[in-house]
Amino acid sequence: MVGSAVILTIVSVCVGFVIFVLAASGARGKWDRRLVIALFASAVVCLTVIPVSVALTAGVSPGTAG
Repeated sequence: MVGSAVILTIVSVCVGFVIFVLAASGARGKWDRRLVIALFASAVVCLTVIPVSVALTAGVSPGTAG
């Protein structure tokens, strides 16, 4: 059975990838620089901060070691 931590991580990475592609296309399409930077920062959060915090939280929670 797939746990909620795994699902949250997968969803976060997928959303982060979509936001990263939007930021890249915005940079190529000469969108507003602030918007592109905000999209890129959001992608970094979705691709790194959320999965790491979920992994650390799931790793120290009792009853999740297998």
